[in-house]
Amino acid sequence: MPPRPLIFLLSFVCLLMSPVAQASAPPRVVVSIAPLHSLVAAVMADVGQPHLLLRGGESPHSFSLRPSAARQLSNADILFWIGPELERPLARLLAKLGPRQNIAMLGVSELTILGNRQLAPSWQNDKDPHGHDDDGADIDPHVWLSPANALVMTEEIVRRLSALDPDRAADYIANGAKLQQSLSALDAELADQLARVRGSYAVFHDAYQYLEQRYGLQAVAAVTTHAERRPGAARLSALRKILAEQKVRCLFSEPEYSPRLVELLAEDLPLRHRVLDPLGATISAGPANYFAMMHTLVGALTDCMQQDPT
Repeated sequence: MPPRPLIFLLSFVCLLMSPVAQASAPPRVVVSIAPLHSLVAAVMADVGQPHLLLRGGESPHSFSLRPSAARQLSNADILFWIGPELERPLARLLAKLGPRQNIAMLGVSELTILGNRQLAPSWQNDKDPHGHDDDGADIDPHVWLSPANALVMTEEIVRRLSALDPDRAADYIANGAKLQQSLSALDAELADQLARVRGSYAVFHDAYQYLEQRYGLQAVAAVTTHAERRPGAARLSALRKILAEQKVRCLFSEPEYSPRLVELLAEDLPLRHRVLDPLGATISAGPANYFAMMHTLVGALTDCMQQDPT
């Protein structure tokens, strides 16, 4: 029989190894899109790594989950996403693969939410066969493109993680405060940069209303009203007429759109072209993604709009 001191030591070691005495593991967190993942990752700095569901060029409007991503989702303690108005396939999957909690940012009451609009050219077939707009609702779901909304989302992320994992609440609160300071500085910097931007431009997909309202910009036309729908010849012809009449300076496409469409629209017009990436698809995921995405997007806008058209 072991001596009593040894028995005591063994008992103490067993107590330290028990689930009660050990520090709990960080929560298993899944986030749908890269800009929102960036905010969650910043709040979780030095605590844990959230898993990004959609990577690279995957569109939130239409995607299929990889088996590994489906496992991550089904095992998650909490999911942060924008909402069914943006990630329609994810909304359908949650009934089967739902995590313990799912937090849709569009459900946060303090968020500034704008209604969907219809940029020129107005078209009889702008509605899909089911009577829905591009994102399946009457609201514009691209809320992350306003840093003011990112501040509100940060507050919600901190609140939800602190409630789920109270032992690390102080870390989430401190990280959230640091992130909000950085977002406020970004907001002021972008406002100063975009104050010098004047003139009209066209976009491929009307995803930038929050950025435009925040900083006084105005798109006058969109190539397509549906992110996954290629525009027909009649719409392209009407759009070219608008580009000429409005003296549109810049046409902004997105990474997934064909350069051939840009060539067709810009032919014989003094039109410049740049690519906007509202999902940060070409930027490495992580805490810096949101800031890099916003800087890159605004940089493309200012670069194109402040130069004379060619």
